[in-house]
Amino acid sequence: MERRGGVGEGLAPPPPQPLPLPTPSASFRMEDLPEEIQLLVLCLLSLKDAARASTVSRNWRKLWRRYPNLCFDGTKGGSADEDSVKIEKAKFVETVNAIIQQHSGIGLNKFSIRCSLQNNSSDHIDRWICFATASKAKIIDLNLWPKRTDACRTKNVYHFPLEALGAQGCSFIQSLFLTNVSIETLSDIHGFTKLRRLHLHHIQFIGDLPGLLSNCSVLEDLELIACSGLADLNIPHQLDKLRHLLISNMCVQMVDFHVTGLTHFVYKGDVIPIVLYGCSKLEKVTVTLYERVISNKGLGHAINGIPSISAVKELNICAYMQGYQPTWFSQVHSMARPTFMFVNLRHLTCEITIFTIDPNRHTGIFQLAHCLDCAPQLETMKLHMQYHVLGRPCWHCQEIFPMRRLDHLKTVHMSGFRCYRPQVELLHGILENGAALEHVTIEPMVTLFGSSIANRGIPQDEICEWAHRTSEHFGKEITVVKAPRQRWW
Repeated sequence: MERRGGVGEGLAPPPPQPLPLPTPSASFRMEDLPEEIQLLVLCLLSLKDAARASTVSRNWRKLWRRYPNLCFDGTKGGSADEDSVKIEKAKFVETVNAIIQQHSGIGLNKFSIRCSLQNNSSDHIDRWICFATASKAKIIDLNLWPKRTDACRTKNVYHFPLEALGAQGCSFIQSLFLTNVSIETLSDIHGFTKLRRLHLHHIQFIGDLPGLLSNCSVLEDLELIACSGLADLNIPHQLDKLRHLLISNMCVQMVDFHVTGLTHFVYKGDVIPIVLYGCSKLEKVTVTLYERVISNKGLGHAINGIPSISAVKELNICAYMQGYQPTWFSQVHSMARPTFMFVNLRHLTCEITIFTIDPNRHTGIFQLAHCLDCAPQLETMKLHMQYHVLGRPCWHCQEIFPMRRLDHLKTVHMSGFRCYRPQVELLHGILENGAALEHVTIEPMVTLFGSSIANRGIPQDEICEWAHRTSEHFGKEITVVKAPRQRWW
């Protein structure tokens, strides 16, 4: 039978209609969810909002008693007026006391206090620490100097009871952060077998630090900043799990750690012996050296005086130099070369501040050439310089500082580059030996510390002319980052 075409022949069939969405039940309530889900929802609220939610129903009030993160910050919205500050502190103490009285202590994850409280508040702080330890909080953060001002810091600081962390008969603390308190460390102290993070800032030590660390077998992150009461940091115990170590502004005579698994090390302080045993896994090291009497030792010590960091992949150095009795070119060759190789070093960043009356004769930065000689795999180098001198002429000679081939160096960036003799000769040596160089950038502006005085009177045209001639001479492109044009209106 012959088929006859109708009007709709050849048209696509109509799309299927979506199924209607189910109408939510009018009787659904949060209370119908499992308690674990309700707690999860509560955790998404801030402490203040969670407290407000507790007034909604009896069930929410029950959940509020198990809020896991009690973090109290008494620094927000504070007034500079002394009487107002006292009122704010009194209100802060009252709020903390009221909340911990309501809390059940069950499921407490973090307990944090940030407020400039004096030693006369020790009764309240004792009560809060007792609550946190009785609740077996995993994280305890007590910061009694949050504003970092001398007015907030006192000599009679609160004594934090470390022994309270072991009073429950088992280890529970995983992270302990303490600021502006005193602690007594004993070798028989307990409660730290689960501790992974320990940050001690502005701590007054009574006793010895090794006694505390000997019980921290799984410690991964340790920070020591501006602590007192320690003659040195000689830690004989193995800290095999330690990954991150920061030591800053510590008045100690030496640093001596056994850290086979260390990957990140930061040191800020005086030039002292630093020994890190067995750290073959180092990836990043930052060394900032402050010298009571500024000399040229800082950079050399960072390069040559810490053999423990030879396995590092990324090295950041901040040092100061002084040259009122300048070092001549012939003396630079006698400077001690590193007795080890930076065999894994890929990225080098140096921040050098130089105090000198004649920048063309102060050759301290030539020490970097020795570092380049001992880093055969180096790929990027950043050198940020600041000379505390104004109005000195550019250097126009074409001398080259001798160094080995740089077969892997691809990127060089120098800021504070004013064509002073040492800068020019160091860069000439890099251009001469950097067969793989892809990007060379010089920036006349000083980028360290945002100094505006150091960026006055930059001979930008002369520097650009020098870069053009040098680029043609070595056959490598040099990019000059020009300073933004100043407006006088």
